[in-house]
This record gives sequence, C-alpha cells and structure tokens, in this order.
Amino acid sequence: MSIKLPQSKSLFFTQILIYVILCMLIAGLVIIPICTEWYDAVSGQKPIATILNICGYLCDVIGFVAIIQLHHLLNNIRKQEIFTEKSVTCLRVISWCCFGIAIICGVLGFWRSLAWLITFAAGFFGMLMCVLKNVFSLAVELRQENDYTI
Repeated sequence: MSIKLPQSKSLFFTQILIYVILCMLIAGLVIIPICTEWYDAVSGQKPIATILNICGYLCDVIGFVAIIQLHHLLNNIRKQEIFTEKSVTCLRVISWCCFGIAIICGVLGFWRSLAWLITFAAGFFGMLMCVLKNVFSLAVELRQENDYTI
C-alpha cells in the first residue's frame, strides 16, 4: 500500500517546506552566534566560535541561494515548464551550492571531526543534483530535437 498525493498537493506541501526552510535560514542569522557560544561552552575543547560563526554564515548564505533556486524550479514545474534551460540552471546552481557547503564543512572538519559528516552529506546531495541536472539537460536536448522534427 503506497500513499500517493495528487501533484497539486505535493507541489503545495513542497512550497510550504521551502518557506519553512527559508524561515529557518533567516532564524539562523540570529541563532548562529548563540549556538556557537553554547557549543564552545559545552564541548570541552579549544574554543572556535569565530571559525564556527564564519562557516555557519557562509553556509547560511549558500543555503539562501539554494532555496531560492529550488523555489524557482518549483515554479517552473507548477507552470509545466519542466524540461527547460531554466530548470537545468536551477539544478546546476543547487548542485554547486551543495558542493560549496561540502567544501566549507570540509575545511571545518580539520577543527571538528563531526563536520566531516556534513561534508559527506552535502557532497552526496551535490552529486545527486549533478546527475539530476544531467538528466534534465538531456531531456531538454531531446525535446529540442523533437520540436525540430517534422
């Protein structure tokens, strides 16, 4: 037994999730310094609040870019403009955002080993987005060839 939502409801729920994540990113601008100070207080290791703040804010900015691109992609899907160059561009930017976060957390991994987990996850999602971007790119090419065929 599988649960299948109609496309309109699925798009609606995805849009709600995008807004929730956007709110979390905005809250992150205020919460990052509080969390880093708390982490330094309870970690029992050498304080690195400044480094954590820098990495947190960089990842937050990249997250804003990725979520905006995801919003654009969702709007393209809603308008039935799925296999277009705009969608490919959105997926490309999202994949680079994932790789950017992986690099930032990879550098942070030299101070705190837990950051390697985020590095792996962000890199993995970046690869998934790259593969999806390539699929969309091929679909755009096939669609263009089909449009030119008589």
